Amino acid sequence: MSADEFQYLEDLSSAQTQSFYQQAHAKTRAKFTQSDYFHQTKQAIVSQLQDDKQIPFCQEHRAKMYHFHQSADNPKGVYRVCSAASYRAGLPEWEILFSVADFDTILGDDVYLSGVSHYVAQPEMALLTLSAAGSDSAYTIEFNLKNKEIVANGFHFPLGKNHIAWRDENSVWVCPAWDERQLTTSGYPRQAWLMRRGQAFEDATPVLEMDANGVLIHAWRYLDGQGAPIDLIETAHTFYTKDYYYVNADLQAIKLALPKDCELLAYLAGQLIVKLKSDWQRSKQKYLSGSLIALKLNKGELGEAQCLFVPNATQALESIETTKKFIIASLLDNVSGSLKAWKWENGAWVAQNLPTFPKGAIEITDQPWGGDTVHLAASDFVTPLTLFSLDLNVMELTVLRRQPKQFDATNIQFHQYFATSHDGTKIPYYHVGKSQSPNTPTLVYVYGGFAVPELPHYLGAMGRHWLEQGGAFVLANVRGGGEFAHWHTAAIRENKHKSVDDLLGILQDLCERGFTSPQKIAIQGGSNGGLVVASAFCRQPESMGAMVCEVPLTDMLRYTELYAGASWIDEYGDPNDPKMADYLAQFSPYHQLSGSLNYPPSLMTTSLADDRVHPAHALKFYAKLQQNPNAPTWLYAPETGGHTGNGTQEDTAAELATVLAFLRETIIQAA
Repeated sequence: MSADEFQYLEDLSSAQTQSFYQQAHAKTRAKFTQSDYFHQTKQAIVSQLQDDKQIPFCQEHRAKMYHFHQSADNPKGVYRVCSAASYRAGLPEWEILFSVADFDTILGDDVYLSGVSHYVAQPEMALLTLSAAGSDSAYTIEFNLKNKEIVANGFHFPLGKNHIAWRDENSVWVCPAWDERQLTTSGYPRQAWLMRRGQAFEDATPVLEMDANGVLIHAWRYLDGQGAPIDLIETAHTFYTKDYYYVNADLQAIKLALPKDCELLAYLAGQLIVKLKSDWQRSKQKYLSGSLIALKLNKGELGEAQCLFVPNATQALESIETTKKFIIASLLDNVSGSLKAWKWENGAWVAQNLPTFPKGAIEITDQPWGGDTVHLAASDFVTPLTLFSLDLNVMELTVLRRQPKQFDATNIQFHQYFATSHDGTKIPYYHVGKSQSPNTPTLVYVYGGFAVPELPHYLGAMGRHWLEQGGAFVLANVRGGGEFAHWHTAAIRENKHKSVDDLLGILQDLCERGFTSPQKIAIQGGSNGGLVVASAFCRQPESMGAMVCEVPLTDMLRYTELYAGASWIDEYGDPNDPKMADYLAQFSPYHQLSGSLNYPPSLMTTSLADDRVHPAHALKFYAKLQQNPNAPTWLYAPETGGHTGNGTQEDTAAELATVLAFLRETIIQAA
């Protein structure tokens, strides 16, 4: 069979392709969405998502809480506001500012809200990002939240993968992507412009343009709580290498002498806060990979540096936030969350003692501008989210909200275990469930890429519809993720197969411990995780009883030709390099599929609105697999939702209920 036999599926506009995916999607819906189980499960998930007792996560600006809310009456959602006092009292008095559905008529498109960017000094001024069909491409509209109206002759931009950011109340940074001449080969912006109020875009000031062979350009302003703001530009030449520029008063871009693989995270007290991805020798001082560094900045010149944090072998720096006087960091320690903080005093950053937080995942959810308070969410697999407010000035921790229980966690336990991968590396994973027996249906979830960590988190709908029913859930912390400082680079490019080695090692460990058996295991992953599970599926189909492969990459010899694929060469390697092409051919799931092997049942998902990972990856893999009579396979391919499932709650519930119905008919009912 020719590897390019199904290349026509890359043209989503062709009648042949549309007929193919419509028929496949209809077949899947007929198989899994007609039962009482599906309808009851879907409705239960919708009810859970629309429960008014769930925590409304907000942006706080000037003692007001802004929140995006979806409901049965407003499936696309409304943006609303209440006073901070009423929110903290538990009796929010909501006022609706706009309905997302109204923009369908205004823009003549099917749009969904991707984000609201408030200008923090005047938070009634907002830039709305409205995604087309849930895709990454979006419109930008300036909206006056006080008057509840679109700003006449305001900052409005056409559909594209644009980056638009407030500079001040009368100017914005624009990195445009609505014209092919503005794009890199990855399909992202390559120009940075400063546009002032009242200007047409053609009259804006061009500041920097990068080479079209790079990945993207991004411009923004940092507001310093202790000093003057600065304007910066990032030019990403590859996914992990970039240059940073300081923009002076004359709008000249001055390159900063930073390592090309570092990550600029924040700016406070006249200092850049930088995370290192490799060791940095600076003068006589060596700073280690993974460290958090504060660097003084004076008109584009870097000065004295202070190292704030160096991770040990079991740690990683996940994210940071700045307040008026503090830096607060979210850390991982043996795949569990923790926090650190530093205060600028007497000319140095001084470590602070923080209150004790529960183990599990800790996320910084909001930081109201101008103060020293942060909002934090904490949870684990069986403990619902708690939303905290932390006043760093007095180190006072208060509870803002507690999420109600979504499932009965009686007798459900979770433990961390370590499997041994092919090269002897110990790979951590979490096992959650009531029972540990060879007959336990077990869902193993994996991501394993782009330095993204997978953390213990409240399982919500999966708890109710999977764990309560006796199923087990496993979170695989394979290499390629960001669980440890060295974890990501251990499984990229010519070592990407190690993510798959680790997953297969976990499956073997689960069976050796007697927690489950191969025919009772389903593996699940999305995007990069979809690549990992599809590769494991092709390599050792006998190790599992089913696969759920969501918005995946599967054709690793053509991935750079499809949508944003060229931007991921740092992660996967370049198929135009003969040595990497040979490696990728052995790793690529699409090319490794056999027409004669016995494969377990599989469910492929994609969205026709996904403009990040091309739907052809899922369509081609499904088409090739479908030709094997010993490989029962289905395709779920709605037309909206994009790569991240940016749609209605009904859409979210329908897809999850379909996955659960698939698992019920495969590994639950397996002999």
